[in-house]
Amino acid sequence: MSTAGVFKVDITPPLGIEFIGYHRPTGVTSVDERIYVTAVVFEGDENKTVFISIDNIGMLIEDTLRIRAQISEELHIPIEKVTVVYTHTHSGPATVSNSDIVKAYKELLIENTVKAAVKANDKRQSSEVGWNVTSGDIGVNRREVTDDGKVIMGVNEEGAVDRRIGILAIRNQESQKLSGAIVFCTSHPNVLKADSDILSADYPGLTREILEHTLQCPVIIVQGATGNVNAKYRGSKEAIKQMAYVLSGHVLTIIPTTEFSPISRLKTISTHLKMNLKEIPEPNEIKRMAARAEKQWGVNTDKWLMEMMDKYKHERQQSIDLEIQQFQINEGSFSGIPMEPFSESALEVQYKLNQELSFFGGYTNGYLGYLPPKEAYPFGGYEVELNPVVYGPITGLWMPPAENTAELVVNKVLELYHE
Repeated sequence: MSTAGVFKVDITPPLGIEFIGYHRPTGVTSVDERIYVTAVVFEGDENKTVFISIDNIGMLIEDTLRIRAQISEELHIPIEKVTVVYTHTHSGPATVSNSDIVKAYKELLIENTVKAAVKANDKRQSSEVGWNVTSGDIGVNRREVTDDGKVIMGVNEEGAVDRRIGILAIRNQESQKLSGAIVFCTSHPNVLKADSDILSADYPGLTREILEHTLQCPVIIVQGATGNVNAKYRGSKEAIKQMAYVLSGHVLTIIPTTEFSPISRLKTISTHLKMNLKEIPEPNEIKRMAARAEKQWGVNTDKWLMEMMDKYKHERQQSIDLEIQQFQINEGSFSGIPMEPFSESALEVQYKLNQELSFFGGYTNGYLGYLPPKEAYPFGGYEVELNPVVYGPITGLWMPPAENTAELVVNKVLELYHE
């Protein structure tokens, strides 16, 4: 049996809800693009798996586990066969807050995500799938090295970028009409910045709109290893159009040469890694980290500082259980973690597997923080040093991962692929 079903649900929040992605003094004042959750259910040889995309910067792992557990129960499949990815828009609604509006919205979002999966399962039809890949220029490495050997947010033309743009297309086996498409790309959805107070799915939203209008089927946009890659065009709604036109144009050029076949290989598996964090430094360095985060990002770091001082006294070495999941269908695959890996890791996976259709990315099954490769640590910067200070009290990633973590994760991805 080779079947697939797709279903899309509107998850646009009410006006006034808090943003997440950039600090903004006001909540959402208007809606530029409505946002969605889209679910795809694949089945082959009595093996069923679910792939879901949510327009959000990334919910916490615990909230994503609730989604996966409910879908697992509804569809009678193991929880590891449910994959939830986030588009990582920086102009979407918060799902963590003391606000009653945010709490109510999160519950409705979870309910609608489960609904999308159930409806997609009900809509399954005889299907075949096809992979294709091209290369496009939609992202730029953002870790600019300064004269003192440190890194700032900027443009690094020589830096690594995974430029692959891939597609997994789904079509009805009898009519041969497209019923869905999953697009893989690598570029931060942070086109709109902190001076914008409109709700937007950013460039993935407009790209999806263009492709859905042209292909006449639901479309999912999946982020790759974008931890060190900004959008090439930024700062305005016009820049969103530029990003969307370039990305959708590349996708449309490879649709005609995509070859389809029934689902012959379908597997979603996961493993776990004990991810050690860097040892908590001496109190003076803890204070310096907090001061840098406050100065550069304008956030209150009192909670992080207090927690680090307490952990320093009792448990300087922290660790987190990290899930690494891999979705395989026919000749292609996507491996994901609940972090923001750098493009170097995705390119290493591709190189070691010698397979252009082996994608690796983040924002999968929740969100913790950044995963830089070992080579990035001497340069410091937001992704390496300060993100845990800014978001650690929310995500639980109190310190950066140990320097060899990216290498360990890549090795686990390779193990899953050959399992």
